[in-house]
This record gives sequence, structure tokens and C-alpha cells, in this order.
Amino acid sequence: MELRQLQYMLAVAEEGHFTRAAEKTFVSQPALSQQIQKLEEELGVALFDRRRGHIRLTVAGEILCRHARRILQEVDDARLALQELEGLKRGSLRVGVVQTVNAYLIPQVVVAFTQAHPAIRLHIEERPAGEIERGLEQGELQLGIGFVPPDSTAIIAEPLFTEEMLLVLPAMHPRARRRQAEFRELATLPMVHFSRAFCTRRLLEEYAAGVGIDLHIAVEMNTVAGILATVAEASLATVLPQLALDGQRQPELVGLPLVNPTPQRTVGLLWHQDAYRCAAARAFAEAVKQRVDATLPAHGASAAATSSGPSSSRSAPSAPSAVSSARRSKSGRV
Repeated sequence: MELRQLQYMLAVAEEGHFTRAAEKTFVSQPALSQQIQKLEEELGVALFDRRRGHIRLTVAGEILCRHARRILQEVDDARLALQELEGLKRGSLRVGVVQTVNAYLIPQVVVAFTQAHPAIRLHIEERPAGEIERGLEQGELQLGIGFVPPDSTAIIAEPLFTEEMLLVLPAMHPRARRRQAEFRELATLPMVHFSRAFCTRRLLEEYAAGVGIDLHIAVEMNTVAGILATVAEASLATVLPQLALDGQRQPELVGLPLVNPTPQRTVGLLWHQDAYRCAAARAFAEAVKQRVDATLPAHGASAAATSSGPSSSRSAPSAPSAVSSARRSKSGRV
């Protein structure tokens, strides 16, 4: 059994297709198929059900996949540990960041990190929160920045800060000159927002359910920039974290605090509980903390107490079901 065979098997399992798996692993399709066949012959079991043109793992394949991920993770951890004999003089780091945090927090962190550690190849991947957790579990990422608490029990969260969500309106909107808005007023405003695949939308709807209102989502989009541009052009409203609005720097928009209740969420560092924490990941996490301490109080976000274990809550919502419902859902979060 060879490591490359395990890598090929995992690629086929993830892609559900031999050709796409070959492209993902940078080998020819016949070569990949041959290695999978050799692995099956060596083990004496079929790893994939190839009937009717569909590629699915057999029971034996599922068992081997679980072990293969752990084996490859151990190999990666060993490689990282050996690299650290030279300190932060070489190596690479993959970090997953949710979209609404990436724009306003990460660019300055990247500048500080790359200046301090120029020999480290840094890969920042913008992913939904669920994909970040899966990336950590599968060893694709060494560090994540997402929401607390995580859905997966295999992920350890270290809270960074709690942020409030604002009602965002065009500056010329009749309500834009007010100092704040009642949460119940959202029922009267046509809105543009994320789809229910994203945590921010689901969290907002949980708060709405808690006060007995329905939201009028007229348009669904999947990027912060697109949502804010639509608010500016179409005179729709939205609800986004304050720092997402600050990061876009659009003077034609205003953000009003929401009260009764004030929707909040907590952002944190995410680690796999069993994975090796390489020096590069620890250094990047420290750079994130320093950036949070230096900038977020000026924006009105509150620092969260750090913890080495899983956090117990994402926020302190007035709607009691907000955190529990968002934690149960396994789809993408932003």
C-alpha cells in the first residue's frame, strides 16, 4: 500500500469520478485507475461500486477512507514537525476564512505575517464555514477563521470577538437618518440577503422567528460586495455585520444599530483537535489576535474571551433558539 494510492482513492471518493480525480491529483486517468485496481487487488476487496456509471464507495472503501485520512494527516504532521527544526524558514500554511471576515480583517494580517515570515508560502482560501470545518477535518487546512461554536465536535474554537449586525440602507432612504431601528421593522422592508445556505441568513431568520416576524427577502445573492451594491442601486435593505460594512467603505450606505433584539455573532479561530499545530499556524493566529486587539474596538466589536476548548455560544441573542438552530445546520455559513 502506497501513500499515493490512498491519495488517489480519496480523490475518487471526493469527486465521484475517475477523470476529475485524475485532474485533481495531476495524473492521467489510466494511471490513476491502475493504481486503484492494484490497491484493491492487494487488499482483496472492492473499494468502489462502479455499476450503472456511478462511482460510490463500498463499505470496505468507506472504512479505508477513514483510515487513509488519518494516515495522510499523520504524514503531513510529521513533515511539518520536521520543517520546524529550521523554525519559520520554510514551509507553507493554508488558512480558511469566511467571506464576511476575509475582506476587513485578513489583508492587514497577511501583510504583517509575510513581512515577518517571507519564506512561508501562505494560502488564504475564502470558504463557507462548513467547508472550513471539513477542510480542517480532512487536513486541507491548518487553521480556520469562522464562527463559534463550530458544528463539528472535532473542531476546537478560540473566540476572537463578538460583532453586532446592522440594518444597512441607502443614505437617501427615508429611515437612514435615524439613530437606530427596532428589529421588528425588518418585516416592513424589502431586503437583499444571502440564501439560507449561509449562516448569517439563518441566524437572522432565527432572531426574526424569536420576535414573531417574517422577513421579506426580495433578492438572494452570495457575496457581500454584491449585496451592498444592490442596496445602493436598488434601494433595498440588508442586515450585515458592522465590520463587513466598514470594510467595503461605501459612503452612499449607512448602518443603523438594531435593537430589541440586537443580533450578534462570535468569530473565532478554528483548529482540528487532533492535528499538529505548526509554528506557522501559531504565528498566523497570533497575528490575527494582534490585529483584532489593535483595530476592532475602534469599530465597536467586542473582544471575546479566548479559550483552548470549544466555546459554548456564538452570541447572546434575545431569540433563544438562534444559536442552537444555527449549530445544528451543516450547510455553508458566511
